[in-house]
Amino acid sequence: MHSQADRQKQVTGMRCCAAFVKMSTYPVLLALLAISSVANAGGIQSLDDIREAIDRYAMEHLVQNAERDTVTIGRLDPRLRLQECDQDIEAFRNPGNRRGGRSTVGVRCPGSQPWTIYVSVQVQSHASALALTRAMGRGERIQAGDLRETEINVADLPHGHYSDPERLVGMQLRRSVRAGEVLSPLLVEAPALVNRGETVIVIAAAGGTEVSMQGEALDSGALGDRIRVRNSVSKRVIEGEIIERGRIRVML
Repeated sequence: MHSQADRQKQVTGMRCCAAFVKMSTYPVLLALLAISSVANAGGIQSLDDIREAIDRYAMEHLVQNAERDTVTIGRLDPRLRLQECDQDIEAFRNPGNRRGGRSTVGVRCPGSQPWTIYVSVQVQSHASALALTRAMGRGERIQAGDLRETEINVADLPHGHYSDPERLVGMQLRRSVRAGEVLSPLLVEAPALVNRGETVIVIAAAGGTEVSMQGEALDSGALGDRIRVRNSVSKRVIEGEIIERGRIRVML
């Protein structure tokens, strides 16, 4: 026979177990209710539809050459549960994001229960660029035989590149460049046609009349640069444009 104390312990244990079972089922019930509510409201948005929207947007707005460029869409968490949109979902990009390279594309639902997510996108834009066939030092002039074509990912060269040899032949290097390195505008410059301290010819033009005189260059410069020149007779300092080696044009 069980004593009164034993019966009381059994009742208390049963109450505790019931409470534990009740509490442990709450999270499961809540999750089932959440899934049920999404299902009742129209289901879960397909991740494939989101990827398709991003890919379509990237091909239209981020890719420069559809035949040579590739688009890689960042991973979408398979656990993602978004309300199925009752309208067509829209892809967009925030202002300031550059074409090519790594970017972020947003996808939103403009429907009755709107949502927005952001996904990383990598665009590889391939192009032909000019690189050096040999190592060259600072100040060396580039000749046609120093150049060769190579395939590049444009995103790897944010400062630009050259594809036309005529734009590089005759230019000089700002610094030493190794063989195979792709040339960008930061690596080359037009050679100086006038050096500081040199005697130059100043051509002063006024209307249809031109007068030539000698002067001293106070700056160095390349074709098209504007530099200061001191008139050898009057000592007056004027500014003019370099039009060829050792010749400066001044408009009066």
